[in-house]
Amino acid sequence: MTNHHHPNRALSQKEMEERRLKAVPYFKKEWPERKIGTKLGISGPTVHEWKVAWKKKGIAGLKAGVYGRVSRLSKKDEKLVREHILKGAQTFGFSGDFWTLKRLAISVKRWVKVDYKDRSIWHVLKRLGFSCQKPVRRAKERDEKAITTWLSTTWPVIKKGA
Repeated sequence: MTNHHHPNRALSQKEMEERRLKAVPYFKKEWPERKIGTKLGISGPTVHEWKVAWKKKGIAGLKAGVYGRVSRLSKKDEKLVREHILKGAQTFGFSGDFWTLKRLAISVKRWVKVDYKDRSIWHVLKRLGFSCQKPVRRAKERDEKAITTWLSTTWPVIKKGA
């Protein structure tokens, strides 16, 4: 389990699980829920929920669960999708070697027969380690050597005179 925080949480899932497990010795000693809450810095009702879960399922009731939807792609499908994305969009018949969400949704459906809306495919991409990026727009006529020369010779002279 990774120890990354959800952006809306103060603690990670693992840290929250550890905090819940700290209550177990107090449950066993039959401390009042309010006293346990004060000791651990937790509200009484939360301690009550933990205690109910602990009584029902033991330690397993306090363990961190698996959250979110189960992926519609198998590990094998995810590997294939990743490999294909890295080959580039032109390899799969698109003009311009860049991916858009629409292109990816179309391609994933072709590759692994799983249909995603283009507004949802980015969740898959994020899970696969990809991020949103915009292509750098540069003029075709751009002369990198002339720019470097100007920055190293002309610009310092202009800057001094300012």
